Amino acid sequence: MADSTSVSEKDRKRREFILTGNPLAVVLHISLPLMALGAFSYISSIIDTVVVSTTDNDALSSVVMISQIKSLISALGAGFATGSSIIVSRLIGRGEYDKAKKAANTTVELFFLLAIVLILLLQVFAVGILRLGRLDDEMIGMGIGYFRVQIVSLGVGMFNSVFMGLEKSRGAMMNITGINIMSMVLKLAFTIVFVNVMHLGTTWIAAGTLCADLSVTTYAMINLFRRSYLFKFSPRNTMFTKEFFKPLCSLSIPVSLGKFVFSMGKVIVNGLAKDYYGGDAPGALGVSNQISGAVTHLTTYSEDAESSIISYNLSKQYYARMIKVFFCTLAVNLTITSVGFVLLRIFKAPLSMFFADGNAEKAALIEKIFGFESIGIIALGVNSAVNGLIYGLGYTKLSMVCNLSRLFVFRIPSMLMMINFFPNIGAESLGIAMLISNVGIGLMSVGIGIFCIIRIAQHKTKDKIAI
Repeated sequence: MADSTSVSEKDRKRREFILTGNPLAVVLHISLPLMALGAFSYISSIIDTVVVSTTDNDALSSVVMISQIKSLISALGAGFATGSSIIVSRLIGRGEYDKAKKAANTTVELFFLLAIVLILLLQVFAVGILRLGRLDDEMIGMGIGYFRVQIVSLGVGMFNSVFMGLEKSRGAMMNITGINIMSMVLKLAFTIVFVNVMHLGTTWIAAGTLCADLSVTTYAMINLFRRSYLFKFSPRNTMFTKEFFKPLCSLSIPVSLGKFVFSMGKVIVNGLAKDYYGGDAPGALGVSNQISGAVTHLTTYSEDAESSIISYNLSKQYYARMIKVFFCTLAVNLTITSVGFVLLRIFKAPLSMFFADGNAEKAALIEKIFGFESIGIIALGVNSAVNGLIYGLGYTKLSMVCNLSRLFVFRIPSMLMMINFFPNIGAESLGIAMLISNVGIGLMSVGIGIFCIIRIAQHKTKDKIAI
């Protein structure tokens, strides 16, 4: 039975639009603000890379490897943010607003406590974590301050991601865009002041990111305690019960594990790159990843939007509409990746030189790696559209299989093959391994997408979340 208490007319209209509006219009309405968010996040990482690349290659490789370790740890929180977002979206789709509020409040409180515990634990074991990430003593000495600040930013960002997931669940995308524009401006301002004006060093690049993240947290806190906010926080309006945590864990743990293992794979790849191709290789590979990320970041955020829309419609058993939403998302992703591929290929030389800060040798290495990696960009667009469908349907175990396959079936074996059988190719092998991995997961996604569409068409997908 639908709830009718304290829900604004604007929130009701958003729900109705997601359930009955033109599918392409709905996809664009939710995707475009999230893509803007992805662009701001991407620019933030670019700022760090560009600033560090003006120093030396060891500093660049250190920051790149630490960023991968940060991504590995944040993957754990990202999985639970995805799971809670799916649950809240399903409850709103069914019109059960009171339960949606309790689920949102429980998630906020849980993640606030987890963020504090995570920050404290990681600070204690910071040096050991970097050693496990295969950073040598020189890299650790150069990057430990940066990593400690990033740990705090990691906890803050985890809480922020939960809040933004809740905003996505209710379709309030313009709010997310606005606050992230502000955050991006602050990030740029702090970085310029700390590094370019005050010349405070690499650690203060991370400090600039933390200050920007805290601005988002402040905005989130203000909203969570605002009386008219749909998910107004109250510690008494929570559901720390088996009925909530069972579906949350069932949805979230496979996503967390899959993302964690895949991120761990990136750390392993960076370690192999450093061991076999020298200290410059992880930095060059990281830059290549970031250039590709100018396009793939966007499709990752369209994947988030699609999962919410699918969740809404699954709760009402709108099967034909779910299929339309998937193909609309796929069309958007293919358009973005095709245009992005052409533009990045045209400008790969100047982009490589820009990230290498005019160093011709460094730029040549980046361009070689990116030349291969870029070929798989369109395949990753297909993968993102299928991931959004998988998450929306609640097939999170299938998403875990995809991430594990991307790492253990495609990426690491292809890299080991290049190292052992084609040693003369050098660091360029990293780009070839990325190409094999990205195209392989794209082809696998096609098969999974067909499987999911057949199940939807046969009405074999159900909303099994019972809270």
